[in-house]
Amino acid sequence: MAIPPPESTPPRAHQPETWALRALGAAQAEASGALARRMQMHPTDLSAMSHVAASDGRLGPRELSTRLGITPAAMTDVVDRLEAAGHLLRERDTADRRRVRLVPTASAASEVRGQLRTLLDGLDALTGEFTSEERDAIHRYLQAATEAYHRFATDDG
Repeated sequence: MAIPPPESTPPRAHQPETWALRALGAAQAEASGALARRMQMHPTDLSAMSHVAASDGRLGPRELSTRLGITPAAMTDVVDRLEAAGHLLRERDTADRRRVRLVPTASAASEVRGQLRTLLDGLDALTGEFTSEERDAIHRYLQAATEAYHRFATDDG
């Protein structure tokens, strides 16, 4: 299904793929809200866990507070809640013992995978509708779009 741009937008203001990507982002936010409700978590806590899981153990509380746009004190409350619930571990960085890394627990990862299994299986099934060449192009586009979002998030401009 094609995602049309909003009616108030001048034609060709952005490419259809850009509008589709923005619609995907909105659908992902909606799915995240549903996941938070299913897991009985505050959306901020779930967002924190998403960042921690994607960071591969490289994220500390200070970086996470910056990403979420909350104060370090509020971040401490979030990390304390997630740790008490068994979703998160604080580990000392082996290279810099002063630094704390945040790591999701195996049980939290398993619970999220269980909740998302139907969605992820459906997304995996979609790949069967595309040729290998189309899948390569889609993959390249999504990687480049992800990098563009990261650049935007880290650019103070």
